[in-house]
Amino acid sequence: MIGLPRRISRLAGYLGLFLVFAFFLVIIANKHEEILFYLPSRFTPSFFQPVANSFIIDIAIRSCMKLNAKSPTCGIPPLGGIGDWTKLEKDLQLGNSWMHKKYLSYKRVEEELLSGNINEEASTKPGTDTETTKKQDKQKRSSDNTKVIIDIAISNPELDTKVKGNSKKKIPLYVLRDFHNDKVYNDDSHRELVDSKKAEMNGERVAVTLDKEKAASSNIEKYNKKIEEEKKLKEEEEKKLKEEEKKLKEMEEKLDEQDKEAAEKKLKESMESNPEKEKELEAEELLKEAEEDIEGVEDFAEKKEGEEKKKDEEKKKDEEKKSKRSTASSRHELEVEYTIPSGKDLSERGWMQKSNGIWVRYGSSSDKRAITGIDVLFGEDAVDPRPNWSLIKQGYLRDLSTTDDKRAYLSIRRGPRADYKSKKYQPVLKVNKQTGKFKILQVADLHFSTGVGKCRDPVPLESKAGCEADPRTLKFLEKVLDLEKPDFVVLTGDQIFGDAAPDAETAIFKALNPFIARKIPFAVTMGNHDDEGSLSREEVMGLSSALPFSLSSLGPGEVAGVGNYALNVEGPSSKNPAITMYFLDTHKYSPNPKVNPGYDWLKESQLKWLESEYNSRKKAIAAYSKIHVAMSFFHIPIPEYRNTNNQPLVGQNPEGVTAPRYNTGVRSIFSRIGVKLASVGHDHCNDYCLQDTQDSGAPNESKMWLCYGGGSGEGGYGGYGGYVRRMRTFEIDTASGIIKTWKRREDDVDNIFDEQVVIQGGNVVNNEA
Repeated sequence: MIGLPRRISRLAGYLGLFLVFAFFLVIIANKHEEILFYLPSRFTPSFFQPVANSFIIDIAIRSCMKLNAKSPTCGIPPLGGIGDWTKLEKDLQLGNSWMHKKYLSYKRVEEELLSGNINEEASTKPGTDTETTKKQDKQKRSSDNTKVIIDIAISNPELDTKVKGNSKKKIPLYVLRDFHNDKVYNDDSHRELVDSKKAEMNGERVAVTLDKEKAASSNIEKYNKKIEEEKKLKEEEEKKLKEEEKKLKEMEEKLDEQDKEAAEKKLKESMESNPEKEKELEAEELLKEAEEDIEGVEDFAEKKEGEEKKKDEEKKKDEEKKSKRSTASSRHELEVEYTIPSGKDLSERGWMQKSNGIWVRYGSSSDKRAITGIDVLFGEDAVDPRPNWSLIKQGYLRDLSTTDDKRAYLSIRRGPRADYKSKKYQPVLKVNKQTGKFKILQVADLHFSTGVGKCRDPVPLESKAGCEADPRTLKFLEKVLDLEKPDFVVLTGDQIFGDAAPDAETAIFKALNPFIARKIPFAVTMGNHDDEGSLSREEVMGLSSALPFSLSSLGPGEVAGVGNYALNVEGPSSKNPAITMYFLDTHKYSPNPKVNPGYDWLKESQLKWLESEYNSRKKAIAAYSKIHVAMSFFHIPIPEYRNTNNQPLVGQNPEGVTAPRYNTGVRSIFSRIGVKLASVGHDHCNDYCLQDTQDSGAPNESKMWLCYGGGSGEGGYGGYGGYVRRMRTFEIDTASGIIKTWKRREDDVDNIFDEQVVIQGGNVVNNEA
C-alpha cells in the first residue's frame, strides 16, 4: 500500500517525460515541414506539397530498368557535392516503355547550409591554421552555394526554331526574351549587334554603302510623297461629297416648295369651279396625290439615308487604311528579331541547359523567384489548381515515349507552400441570410483521364468522331456551375477513370479545378474506379482532401474505408446546424465474390460511426430554431434502390441497379438518425428519385427518398437508348424545411427538368414533378 503512490508517481514522471519528448518532436517536425495539413504522410503523395525550407540547385532526368524500379536509387543521379536528391515518384513515360522507367529528380539544399551555417568540428581550436582554413572554406561555400534555381524554361522546337539563327541552338523563346529583357541599347550594344552580325556572316565586313543609304532615302521620300498624294485625293473627294450634299439639299427644298405650291393651286381651283360632290372627289384625288408626294419624299429620304450610310462606310474604310498605314510604320508592330546569344552570354545571365529540353536559370537564394517545388503533369489539357503553383505550358519534356495527348509538362512552386487548410481556403458552410436557402450541386461519375480521354456512347452518335471526353465534360460542368451558382458541390465518386489515368494527380486536378477556380467549397466521396490509376485509395482521397476549398476528410482510421465524414451547414443567423450531410465510402468489389458476387457493402464500423456522429450533433440540432434536415451522399447504391415496384419514382430507370447483394441495414440507421434523402452515382444511366417506405402502415413507418445524380462524364459509359449526360441540384429552404431537386442535361443545359419537392416541413412528401 505504501509503495503504490511511488509507483504512480514514477509512472506519472515517465508519462511527463514522454509528453515533453513528443512535444519537441512535433516542434521539430513542424519546423522541417514534415506535418502536411494534418494528414498522415502516407495518405498524401510527396510531390503534392514538397517541403519548402530548402532551395533547388539542380534538376535531372534519369532512367532505370523496370526490374530495378523498386530500388531507392532507381532514377536518382549519383550523389556528390552538397544537397540531397529528391525523386518525383512518377514514371515520366507513363509505363509506355516495356524496359525502362524515367524519373525526374531535383537536388535540394537546406537554407542553413546554403547560407554557410555549417557546424564545425569540435576539435578545431580558435587561432589555428585549420580554423582559419575552415573559415575560408565556409565563406567560399557560402558564396558558391547562393546560386539556386530561380526560373525554368522548356524548349519548344516548333516555335523556337522559327527565330532567325536559332535552328541549331534551339534556345527557348522564353530564354531569348528574358535575355533581351534587361538589355540597355546604346552605342556599346549597337557595336555588339554589329559584331554578332559579322560573326554570322563568317567574318565578312557588313556595312551600309552610300548608294544603299541614298536608295533607302529615296524610298522614304517616295513613300512620303505617295502618302501626301493620297491625302490630297482624299481631301478632294471630301470636297466633292460636300458639294453634292449641298446640291441634294437645295433640290429637296425646291421640290418641297414646288409640291406645296402645286397642291395649293389645285385645291383653290377645285374650290372655285366644282360643286360639292365634285369638291369631295377632288379632295380625295388631292389627298391621294399628297400621299404620293409624301411617299416620294420618303423614298428620297431613304435614298439619301442610303447614300449617307455608304459615305460613312467609305469614310470608315479610309480611316482603317490610314490606321493600317500608321501602325505599319510603328515600331511596336514590327516583327522582333532576336540576336542569338552565345553560351557565355547565357551563362552570365544565369541560364544553363539541362536534358530533355529543360533550361534553368540560377540566381541568388534571396531572390523571391527561387523555386522550392517541382511537379510533372500530363496532357495539353492539364491544369494546376494550387494557387502558388504555375504550370509551364510553353513547351513539354522531350525524348519521352509518351503519346501526343499525354505529353509531360513541368509545374513549379515559388516561395513557401500555402496552407490550404487555413481560413482563406476553408469557408464555413452557411445558409444564405437573405434567401434562407442553400443549394447543392451533385456531380456524379466524371470519369476523367490523363490526357483528353475518349468519349464513350456520346449523344448524338455522330459526335463520336474526334470527340474528346474531358474537355466536353468540363464544358458541360462549367455551364451548369455558371447557371446554378451552387453554394456547395458534392462529387459522388469515380471522379477519375483508373485505367485511363496513369497519372491520377493530373486527372484529379482537372476534375476539381472548376470549383477551386470559382472558390466553391466541395466534398468528395470515393468510387470504385478512383484508385485504379497511379495512386492508392488513401492517396487519392488524401490529395482530394488537401486541395483548396475541399471540405473532404479521410475520416477516422478505425472506421472501414477512407472518406467517412460529416459536415454541418450552419443556420443563417446561428452556428447551429441547419443541414447535416453524411459522406460514406462504399468501397469497391465484393471481398467474397463466390458467396456474394458484385460489389462490397457498408461495414459495421461505418454504421456505428454514423450513430456516433449523430449523437455528437444531437444537442446542436435540437438548438436550431427552424427545421433541421439531414442528407447522405455516397457512390454505390444500397440494396433498397432496387425497390422500384409500386413506389413513387421520378426519373429514368433503364439500367439494372448494381447494389451489393449483402444488406447490412444502413437504411434503418438512416431512419434512426433523421436522414430522409440519400443520393448516389455509379449506375450512370439511372437518374431517378425513388420514395422508399419501410414498415408501411406500422407505427414505426419510415419513408426516405433514394436518388441518383445521373452520369455526367463523357469518359464513362452511356448507351441505354441514347442516354444524355446530366447533373442534379438540391435546393434546401431551411425556413420551411423544404428540399427541391431538379436536373440539367448536356443537350439542353439552359432548362431544368424533373423538378420535384421531396421534403416538406422536414418530412418526406409525395409531391412529384
